[in-house]
This record gives sequence, C-alpha cells and structure tokens, in this order.
Amino acid sequence: MYEHLALSDNGFLFDTRTGNTFTLNKTATWMLKSLIGGTAEAELVSTLTGKFAVDPTTAQRDVEQFLFRLKDLHLRGDGDGQ
Repeated sequence: MYEHLALSDNGFLFDTRTGNTFTLNKTATWMLKSLIGGTAEAELVSTLTGKFAVDPTTAQRDVEQFLFRLKDLHLRGDGDGQ
C-alpha cells in the first residue's frame, strides 16, 4: 500500500509516483514508518499512547487525521492503483 513512498529517518518523504516531497514531524514520521513496516492502522493508536504518552482520545484523533491527510494527498494507496 505504501510501496511508492521513500521515507528518511529525519522525516523527508518522497512519493516515487509523482515526484512530490514532504517534510514530516517526528510523530508523523514514526506513524508512516510503522505503516510502511506493516503495522496495521488499528494498532497505531495503542502504540502511540504508549510511545508518546498521549491519551487514547487524542491518539485516536491524531491517527484519524493523519490517515485522512495521507489519503487527501494521494499517499495512502488502497490497492486500486492509487
């Protein structure tokens, strides 16, 4: 789903399909690396609460917003060639 993305450790993101580049903050970099590595989207909230000491409600909102933004930027493929 994220094969077209190249992400550096410092948050530089390159979309190989479009040539677009993005800069991610520490949390977004961690979330996207987790997704690229195979972590299920549903697991992000529980891991986020432990790793960054965020309450579950805030973590849920942050993950939902992050995933929406990935989709909005056409970075989150859904298996249909996007």
